[in-house]
Amino acid sequence: MSEQDTRSPQPDTILVARSPGETRYALMADETVLAVIHRRDIDVQPGAIYHGRIKAPVPGTGAVFVDYGEALPGVLYIKSPQPEGSAVGVVVTVPPRPGKGAELKAVKAAIAPGAKLPVLAAPAPEPVADWMARYGASIRAIVCQPLREVARVRALLDADAPVESHSAEADLFAAFGVDEAIEAALRPDVRLPSGGSIIVEHTRALTVIDVNSGGSDPARANFEAMAAVALELRRRNVAGHILIDVIPAKARASLPRILTKALAADPNPAQVVGLTSLGLLEMTRQRMGLSLVEALTDKGELSAASIAYRALRAAVRAASKSGTPRWAVNVAPDVAALLQGPLARAVNEARELTKVDVEIVARADFTRERIDVRPV
Repeated sequence: MSEQDTRSPQPDTILVARSPGETRYALMADETVLAVIHRRDIDVQPGAIYHGRIKAPVPGTGAVFVDYGEALPGVLYIKSPQPEGSAVGVVVTVPPRPGKGAELKAVKAAIAPGAKLPVLAAPAPEPVADWMARYGASIRAIVCQPLREVARVRALLDADAPVESHSAEADLFAAFGVDEAIEAALRPDVRLPSGGSIIVEHTRALTVIDVNSGGSDPARANFEAMAAVALELRRRNVAGHILIDVIPAKARASLPRILTKALAADPNPAQVVGLTSLGLLEMTRQRMGLSLVEALTDKGELSAASIAYRALRAAVRAASKSGTPRWAVNVAPDVAALLQGPLARAVNEARELTKVDVEIVARADFTRERIDVRPV
């Protein structure tokens, strides 16, 4: 096995799937899922630019709170103090998380005196356009679902962009194996080709990855783990401080160099610091957006929001195949509360798409993940 085998495969396909309330994107290389983005209409998007106002300093840090129009103020690190109430241009680097405001970065912005702030100055970049700017020469197909997404995506790109529709009835992400890859990425264990594995575990402070040989050659398991770590960090969008507990084995000193090569294709800047005195491989990866775990789960299980969007996708697929004028979406109470409240506009989008009445029904006897869509 050569060091060339650790390099990330070249992207060749982009998937774009619009469903009520969200657009899902996937970047593929052959059948390998390299990256996944869930862009939900009601969420703050990484890369969006706001004109906001500075509020109070964050105690004990060199940061300030910024009112940029959301429920929780964002956090901005600044080099020189500015008075409270000052206008400031910021870009979202990490969207809000439960109990935490967004992480912001200052940007140069021409803000008119007396302008009504806060305000969204520029929406987040479109993922498909960003990927085409990076990988356009190697992209063979941009597959969209439903058909109307083809026109939207074509309008974003060059006229000769290879945009096509996914005509099959099956959900685009399911048809291309992305749903299966996401489910795997939400689990801690990843199998290695030789029979070993890596285990990815998150704490509040850092991410720890354990390498296991599984009875195979330890040196080979370490080598295979470097390619697996690079792919999983990108696919799961893991960031921050990362420690890799490699196996004590020959050629361990070469692992930092091998991992650095494996990370070369990752658009998020990463730094491999090296082996600690205890033999742990230490690295960092810049945080840009939420990880898949943060975006899709809550306390170890799929979040109510993730189930709500899944329920709407199921409702659209079922109602689109039938002439029945009314459908009931039976879900757990916390999922129903979202669909009847913050996601009401997404429910209306489902009604407009299907031309039928979609009714949300809260079922106290349902577990969170249970969904039952049926005609009324």
